Amino acid sequence: MRIINTSRISQILFKCRIRMKLITKFYLVLYVIVISNYSIFSQDVKRNSNWVVGYIPVVTFNFNTQLQISQIPHSGLPTPFCLINSGASCISDTGGVLSLFSNGYILYDKDGYLIENGYNVNCPKGQQLSDYYGQKSLFSQTSIILPQRSNRYYVFSTGMSDSAASNYLNHVITEFDILNYSIVDMDSNGGKGKVVEKNKILLENQHYTNCALTAVRHGNGKDWWLVKADCVNRQYQFFHVSADTILGPYIVASGIQGDFCVFPSQLCFSDDGTKMASSIFGSYKINGQDTFYYWNRVELYDFNRCNGSLTFRHSYEVPCDTINYPIRDTKMGISFSPDGKLLYMSTIYSIYQIDVEDTSTNNAMLISGPDTSLTEFPWYDVMACGADGKLYIGNSGGNRKSMSYIEFPNVRGSACQFVPQGIWQPYTNLLSPPNMPNFGLGVDTAHGCWPLGTVNEILPSKNLLVYPNPAQHSVTIECKLLSSETAQFNLFDILGNKVISTNLNGENSKTTLDIHHLAQGVYSYQIVSSDAKVVTGKLIKD
Repeated sequence: MRIINTSRISQILFKCRIRMKLITKFYLVLYVIVISNYSIFSQDVKRNSNWVVGYIPVVTFNFNTQLQISQIPHSGLPTPFCLINSGASCISDTGGVLSLFSNGYILYDKDGYLIENGYNVNCPKGQQLSDYYGQKSLFSQTSIILPQRSNRYYVFSTGMSDSAASNYLNHVITEFDILNYSIVDMDSNGGKGKVVEKNKILLENQHYTNCALTAVRHGNGKDWWLVKADCVNRQYQFFHVSADTILGPYIVASGIQGDFCVFPSQLCFSDDGTKMASSIFGSYKINGQDTFYYWNRVELYDFNRCNGSLTFRHSYEVPCDTINYPIRDTKMGISFSPDGKLLYMSTIYSIYQIDVEDTSTNNAMLISGPDTSLTEFPWYDVMACGADGKLYIGNSGGNRKSMSYIEFPNVRGSACQFVPQGIWQPYTNLLSPPNMPNFGLGVDTAHGCWPLGTVNEILPSKNLLVYPNPAQHSVTIECKLLSSETAQFNLFDILGNKVISTNLNGENSKTTLDIHHLAQGVYSYQIVSSDAKVVTGKLIKD
């Protein structure tokens, strides 16, 4: 006769019920988080609904439905002067209504009025350059606006101190030396907005050749990676921007680089955030016995939105015509197609298309030359894809009311349909699209974003204490374990690097760790038990 151990079966069934409850609770919380995040992302996509373009007056490109162009009421008045070109930025609220915009030195509300305290932002160490250009920036990607929380916004800018501006204006050297930010509360001043923090320095005494500044949504779906090109030092500076903190810079070397730094250059991410393109470098060529400075180079990188890692993939070169035009046909702007499979480069006189899935360095295809006669042509400038999926091509000069665009930028070759001067309106001289990230990009589900994701943080444990938190010099971990159990405590920095690891067991389940050597910031901890249970959380180092 076989004897059945009913007590053992009861124990097994009890454990199964407990595990099923935990699993059900996990997926219920996960479902709530996913639905909540989906709602956030569906709202954030509306932040790309409007572009601000042109000068005296400024107009909006409204992409909420079919493209509509309309004048911003107050922007036609002379003070303060509104000129929106490649150094400008803007953002809409979550309902798709324009919230504020910047020309690089002045912040305006949706009607074109100066926001309180919004004059001479980007001037933490003098306003000589701002004054010289009449409080407007002429340099690509000078500024970018990111949401902070509710109706508050970060405005990040690349600027010059007075000493650097003096060198620039006296033709000694061109260097932007300050990365700074301001914070705007659009609920202040009776709903007209106010700059509540102004000209806060992130980095100073830098040697930036250009203003190239962009951003991409962090893989956790909440925060941002702010990216600044530091061409002279052959690297990129990454900042982790959240509603409460700005951490960094985290220095990322650029891999295979060009030979010299290019002043008119740009950074851009693909819409899904997995690729970054950079045009900050040029290459030396040998032309007979002479060295030829070849500007039209672009580099392609793979990007991990979870840990901020950048991996060089390939470089491409676009033809640089030195014969058929009055001046050398050098690069102006770059932009990915909406699906990220093609990369476009505008030069002064030409538009090229690069297949980023082709490793041939010279696979670029000419899409168009000048869209009118050379005597009337204002030069091409930076480009950007609108929320309607079309690629709009800026004008470097401000002497016409039209803009060319590409109808189907995902399509290879001439079938993409370049439309010369296809956008026309009666209000203003059109210049270039503003500098904006893809606000609607959500969670990176491919990588899971440990240790900074949301899903890994939803299983708290009553048997775990990590204190003090915030901590300065040391932190104590108490983990209630049975005498036969073990666990491992791991501490990770913001990039996912393991900085501390220690073992815990039933005999020694309380330990104190020295953290005085760690930099200030937010860290993530993970405790993995011997039965593969995982508990995660955050530790702040003061």
